[in-house]
Amino acid sequence: METAVINLYSIFESMRAQVDVLSESIEPQFIQMALNFEDSRRKWLRLEQELNACKEVLTKAETERGALEVKLKHARNQVDVEIRRRQKAEADCAKLDRQIQLIRELLVTEGSSNSIQLNEEQRSALAFLNARSQNPASIHSTRLTTIDESASILSDISYDKTDDSLDWDSSAIRAVRLKKRQKRVITFSQGNESLVAKTTVTVPADGGPIEAVTTVEAVPYWTRSRRKTGKTEPSTPQGNGGVRLHEFVSKTVIKPESCVPCGKRIKFGKISLRCRDCRVVSHPECRERCPLPCIPTMTGTPVKSEEGILANYVSTSSPMIPSLVVHCVNEIEQRGLHETGLYRVSGSDRVVKDLKEKFLRGKTIPLLSKVEDIHAITGLLKDFLRNLKEPLLTFRLNRAFMDAAELSDDDNSIALMYQNISDLPQPSRDTLAFLIIHLQRVAQSKDTKMDITNLARVFGPTIVGHAVPDPDPMTILQDTKRQPKVIERLLGLPVEYWSQFMISDNNQGRSDHMIIENFNVHATPDHKTSMFGPLTTPDQQMSKTPSSSSLSQRMKNATLNAITPKFSSRSRAAVSVHRQGHFFASPLLK
Repeated sequence: METAVINLYSIFESMRAQVDVLSESIEPQFIQMALNFEDSRRKWLRLEQELNACKEVLTKAETERGALEVKLKHARNQVDVEIRRRQKAEADCAKLDRQIQLIRELLVTEGSSNSIQLNEEQRSALAFLNARSQNPASIHSTRLTTIDESASILSDISYDKTDDSLDWDSSAIRAVRLKKRQKRVITFSQGNESLVAKTTVTVPADGGPIEAVTTVEAVPYWTRSRRKTGKTEPSTPQGNGGVRLHEFVSKTVIKPESCVPCGKRIKFGKISLRCRDCRVVSHPECRERCPLPCIPTMTGTPVKSEEGILANYVSTSSPMIPSLVVHCVNEIEQRGLHETGLYRVSGSDRVVKDLKEKFLRGKTIPLLSKVEDIHAITGLLKDFLRNLKEPLLTFRLNRAFMDAAELSDDDNSIALMYQNISDLPQPSRDTLAFLIIHLQRVAQSKDTKMDITNLARVFGPTIVGHAVPDPDPMTILQDTKRQPKVIERLLGLPVEYWSQFMISDNNQGRSDHMIIENFNVHATPDHKTSMFGPLTTPDQQMSKTPSSSSLSQRMKNATLNAITPKFSSRSRAAVSVHRQGHFFASPLLK
């Protein structure tokens, strides 16, 4: 019994000792825990208050945003209304301007057969109609340039006349901008006019009747001595020798049209030039800036939004280059050769899509000069080439080009490149030559910061592509490393080699008939004389003196020349014959 009591007592003492250990200094710890809980509660309360404040601010901001969106919608509607009003006002102004111009020509113009004889009192009352034509500033700012119908297509230099305004002061430029809708009514003195003549004679080889067409125009004289800017880079291709040129026909504008090179409207009653083949329209002073080579309008161009093969977009005669490529390249070379990151910077996808739709489905050529972002035009060119069903180097020759580019021996590599290029279809070969000449010029421009290596990386997938229509990911990865090498090899070939593909079929002799043009009028005559016999002016009468250079004698020589091999090849002989300018005298005009 005593043993059990002792055991119980020992257990009680042990439990008591443990309780003492647990209860020793426990109050400060509980107090500290309570303080921590209180601190956490205060932080939670503060965050809750901040959350409520942020919610109130958000609600207020959403309310303000809704109000601003409503205001923006009303502002947009108001802008649309104002734009329509402005367009209507401009149309009314242009209509009234044309009416005033017709009235002025009918009442005031002197020396016209349709003018009405007015006395001095009536003329003074109608003097306001001729006020603008007497303003020297307007004469200087809207002065037309000389139309060199007779010899411009023989020149190897493409003159760009857009820099004539660079020597104006800023006040003159501001004045022109303020009066950009003013109709150009200019009175030219006799000393500022020149006679320009063009005679076209068609000699059928089968002995049919001979046709001769002569055009005589008096146009304002323009001198190149005003050019004060530095030398401009020629457009693709360099020089016009052998390149398909435009065959312009002059006409009086009835329905206003837009000039393709400058993008400005050609107003009612003005003279415009239209190419017989490609239908490009321009001012007479903008003819030198029309894109070359001339690509005849295709009648069978696909109208679907998706693209086909390259041959669907080219003409049937050399050079076989899509019109879209020609216009894009010429616009890029006019405005983009000083743009940093050309072809590397992407343009607006929406603008590219709209331009592509207009090129592929539209009836007229869109005015690229009105596209402000040059990168959108480069994007259009890359998108067109990239989305062709067959790449430019074709599926058949894709591997051959890649293998030739990877050869370590430069001579063998270049030789294989020449061979592969000659095996390309003519549309692919001509388009490739046109693009390579353009890219070489881009690489030469230091402002673009696009050397051959950078251009090869950009155009490798676009021009070279793959050997199959739907490559697998591994093939794409392997070809991506090889494609730039092909472009580098192509860009390394001389420009003289590529230029031979730009020669037009028009330089070769034609078996059915031959067209001879009179190019012996190269400059403005020193004084007003008639070069065509009985054609006279009001102040002088001229008559033609018979000479040995009669039309019949010249036609006999031309007939003999038609059977000689002078025009049987693309040699320089064909060009040199035109440059002599002594085929025949101009026929008599009746």
